Amino acid sequence: MTPSRLLCCAVIAGALAAIPAAAFAAAPPAPVPMVENVGGTTVVRQSDSAATLVGVALVVRAGLDRQTMKQNGLAALVAQTIMRTPVGTPAQPLEDAVAARGGSVQFTVDPSDVRFYIESLPGDATAVLGLVQSAIAAPDFSPATVRDARAALVKRIAQSEQVALQVGLDMLSAASSAQANAGLPELGTSASLAQLFPSDAAAFYRAYYRRGGAIVSAAGSLDSLAPDALANLAGALAPGTTAPIAVHVPTLNGATREIVAHRDISSPWLIAEYPAPGVDSKDFGPMLVLASFVRRTLSDIAQVPGVVSPTFASRSVGAVYTYDHAPARLVIYVNGGLIGDPSRAFATALSIVNVLAVTKLQGSIDDFKAEAAGDFATDATTLETRTWLAAVFAQQNASPDFLNRALTAISATTAEDLQRVARTYLGNPTIALVLPRGTNLQD
Repeated sequence: MTPSRLLCCAVIAGALAAIPAAAFAAAPPAPVPMVENVGGTTVVRQSDSAATLVGVALVVRAGLDRQTMKQNGLAALVAQTIMRTPVGTPAQPLEDAVAARGGSVQFTVDPSDVRFYIESLPGDATAVLGLVQSAIAAPDFSPATVRDARAALVKRIAQSEQVALQVGLDMLSAASSAQANAGLPELGTSASLAQLFPSDAAAFYRAYYRRGGAIVSAAGSLDSLAPDALANLAGALAPGTTAPIAVHVPTLNGATREIVAHRDISSPWLIAEYPAPGVDSKDFGPMLVLASFVRRTLSDIAQVPGVVSPTFASRSVGAVYTYDHAPARLVIYVNGGLIGDPSRAFATALSIVNVLAVTKLQGSIDDFKAEAAGDFATDATTLETRTWLAAVFAQQNASPDFLNRALTAISATTAEDLQRVARTYLGNPTIALVLPRGTNLQD
């Protein structure tokens, strides 16, 4: 057995007894989401009288898989144009008008959806949602507004290009997506955006901003909302359903696949991606536990201090289970600058996963189940996360009661489940190496 594998086995064996179960107290019960259908749109409510804000997510089936390969960035351009659409009196861009009421609005483009998230004080929530409703119902696709939206996107793209982890994740999405268009960069590129015109944005909006399959997910102090506020937001979309544009790519065969990019960064990064089960799979709970197991073991090997507040070090090594995207993935990442020898750090990180897949676990996994439950509950404390997770679970035709479903799945996980899931999913990863310019880790 190699030194790296010996180290991994020793760390894993010790880690099973490293975490006191009492450190992860049971989370207080969360409000059970209530679901209704409004004209083809799913409306989810998580009323919480203890919350001081109202958060609302509008999820529309207008993501990357509705673009052709030549339309890279079009979904983001339409969403950003909505953000810059003048609303209110006096008229000002939506994001500015919402900010003037003390709220915020932002968007995220996913493989199949575009998601708008709005947050405000309870007393302003109805008015703020009215502003968003106006922009969604009638975006301004004039040349000036689309030009303004394009410039904002180009600035965001330039910023994300400086984040090594995001660069690696984008590379992996492009390499592993079964549909080529769903793996395109979520904001597009500056070159692809330059090829898009206001007429393209208007045509995309008319085709894909539809009620069918859309979700309005709200959480927080909802008693202050007007009774029809959420239904009106859904009503801003035209009736009808849409379908993705199928752009298939051939499956890559063989062993581990590696992608390399160079950026103006100070240290190399490794990001490895493995397939993972969705939230409706029997393997969901075991994968949540496995992700916590890998995350803890990586931190131990990298000697990341255990602290309450995240530090640069704690954000530079870890494992993320992206069950909120389709297809789901387990991603591990390591900043090579955290350890003296980047090659050894990367090899050790990958060895951890290999060892998990072939080595029978000894001892109790109860502490890791407790950590997985604590991680999930802690990650679901913000209104934005709660609205998004409820939408994700509702999209899977399952109960949107995400917290209780996840905790139940974690509780039912056995050591045999953990071993089976490791063997099933942690096979041949796709690896992205993001290196400083002028450096080649493979030399």
